[in-house]
Amino acid sequence: MERCLLCFEELPAADSWFSFLFPKWVRPVCRTCDEKLERIQGDVCECCGRPLSSLSATYKKGALCLDCVRWGQEGEVLEKNRSLYMYNDEMKEVMNRFKFRGDAVLIHAFANEFREIFRQYFSSYEVVPIPLSTERLEERGFNQAELLAMLLPVPMLSCSLVRVHTEKQSQKTRKQRIAGSSPFSFLSSDRFDSKNILLIDDIYTTGKTVRQLAVMFRERGAKNVSSLTLCRS
Repeated sequence: MERCLLCFEELPAADSWFSFLFPKWVRPVCRTCDEKLERIQGDVCECCGRPLSSLSATYKKGALCLDCVRWGQEGEVLEKNRSLYMYNDEMKEVMNRFKFRGDAVLIHAFANEFREIFRQYFSSYEVVPIPLSTERLEERGFNQAELLAMLLPVPMLSCSLVRVHTEKQSQKTRKQRIAGSSPFSFLSSDRFDSKNILLIDDIYTTGKTVRQLAVMFRERGAKNVSSLTLCRS
């Protein structure tokens, strides 16, 4: 028998509706664990993908959340972000195992849905995983954004984007993240004329990182820049 990738309990042969429709494919997450994950559904902010149902009228304006209204006042460069899950307590534990304890196989728990959201919103985009610094990559052993990008049915776009080593984002406050300077640069004169660029990352927090990169890609000719993340805070 297969075991749940999250709790390691045995998986029944037909644990979900998906198993009935596709009997040769067993979902790698049990029903109990699956129900703890908070999927993003219903009306979302047109720009960042934040669920609007959880926001009071004070924190949204039309089809946008207040954060994206403020980004727009500065000159919005990101076409849209979409994420699969909210970054709740269960997902925090999953991401800790995935990123910081080296349990990279967990990525397969979300593979089918991650591909589906790509097909739904971004099928005409070229994929760029957000890089780690050399130091962080050596420490972790893999780039979580690159593993997510490898799940998608398109090759990754080759470019010279690199990241300078800085303090971990998880150790910064929201204010520090928004105020921080960009740690990214291109090593060569890459051009992306008329391309639709999709940035891949694990977590959307303030949106500062993807917007820093959106500016850089647009300056080099990109037509649109969007982002796809596994979860969002």
